[in-house]
Amino acid sequence: MDRTAIVYSDAPEEARELLGTETYEHAALSHSSSIRRLLRVFPALFRRDRVDLGVFQYMAPLTGRHIVFIHDLLPITHPHLFPLKVRVRTHLFFSLSIRRAAAVVAVSRYTHDEIARIFPSVRHKLRTVLNGPSFPPETYDAPAISSPDRYILTVGRIEPRKNGVLLAEAFRRAAVPGVRLVIVGAWDPEFPRGSIEGAGVEVRQGVNDTALVALYRGASLFAYPSSAEGFGVPLLDATLFGLPVIASNRTALPEVGGDLVEYFDPDAPDAVDQLANRIRGHFEDQPIRRPNEAARAAQAARFSWDRAAIDFLAAVDACAEAR
Repeated sequence: MDRTAIVYSDAPEEARELLGTETYEHAALSHSSSIRRLLRVFPALFRRDRVDLGVFQYMAPLTGRHIVFIHDLLPITHPHLFPLKVRVRTHLFFSLSIRRAAAVVAVSRYTHDEIARIFPSVRHKLRTVLNGPSFPPETYDAPAISSPDRYILTVGRIEPRKNGVLLAEAFRRAAVPGVRLVIVGAWDPEFPRGSIEGAGVEVRQGVNDTALVALYRGASLFAYPSSAEGFGVPLLDATLFGLPVIASNRTALPEVGGDLVEYFDPDAPDAVDQLANRIRGHFEDQPIRRPNEAARAAQAARFSWDRAAIDFLAAVDACAEAR
């Protein structure tokens, strides 16, 4: 099926350099608020360029036909983890976009099932397109860094649902000599810094890809104790790097980690002790196993951007045929 794809962006020259021009046409997007873009700018651009199908994340215009990507519905399913403003916006705008969409794409089976549960009327137009990893495939093939420097790594925005406080407390209780906890991620300005920072804990922000890859390769253990994720890309990255991983058993994480990860319950009354004991055991006499080469290859095949592109284009074609 013939397709023409137009990429609207604030910096079309940069988009041309990044994406090329063989597959995409590029158009400038005027500077304005997200609401104005949805209500006025995109409808006008789509009329001008005769766009048949728009692709958006979470929120789409109230006119025209669109595919909407939904990464998660966590402000609806886990409201205690989000401020009121986010919960209201999610209920209002996500609901409208999901109900109006020509197709709704979830990035995990977990998110797919949650959308179907909360919006049963859209089951017929739901598709799952699994996310891929953060880096090109060859990045994961390089050998791990052998170093006497021992540290636990976690990656992700520092906010309540990521359970950074739980991880920091478990790390301190484990009290393994010579081991650090390295947390990479932007800090939620409303999240108290003192609850995490302390002896042996390093918080790094603004880490570029080169430095982040080095941190993954050199880590002794990857921890991902989040209470709620629509997917969990850092967890996927850790398995592809072949790290020993301990993670939460909640939401989409077991789907992404599969049997390559050891899990614990972050909501258990003794969650801190569970995690502390497992950290201590890993560094003493019960190491968490690393994924072997065959397991990593299977993981890379399942969660690849090439496969995601094929699945997404199938959704586009289905929308075109249904018109």
